[in-house]
Amino acid sequence: MKIKRVMALAMAVAAVAVMNAPAAQAAEAGPAVPLTAAADGKLHVYYDFNRSRHCASWEGYSSDWGKCRNEVSSLWNNGYPGGHDDVWVYWGRNHSGAHRGVHNGVVLNNLRQWTFDANTGKGSGEVLDNNISSHRWTAL
Repeated sequence: MKIKRVMALAMAVAAVAVMNAPAAQAAEAGPAVPLTAAADGKLHVYYDFNRSRHCASWEGYSSDWGKCRNEVSSLWNNGYPGGHDDVWVYWGRNHSGAHRGVHNGVVLNNLRQWTFDANTGKGSGEVLDNNISSHRWTAL
């Protein structure tokens, strides 16, 4: 009987601790935008990892990312499913140099983990992090 009381007390203490934990801890661990968000037809790019500090988003092609050029560390292809829902990201302006395909719905939270495809032009094999200049929609 004593063991049951000790176990009940331990469970009660654990429950109180969980209920009183700061809610901010759970929010800080998650991505900036929920992955369950409906498609909006855009490519979203972010200055920081894990989709923090939004830089820009585009529905169409961009031959020059302007202020975001060589400045992004994460991205999200939130294009509409169907034809031309995938994206080629390019090392150079005007869709030039090495490229990498990003399928529809894919989030790349850390562009240091991804490289441009080999043998696709200047910049081949380099990391995507702070190294993308343009993009265009396609069907991969």
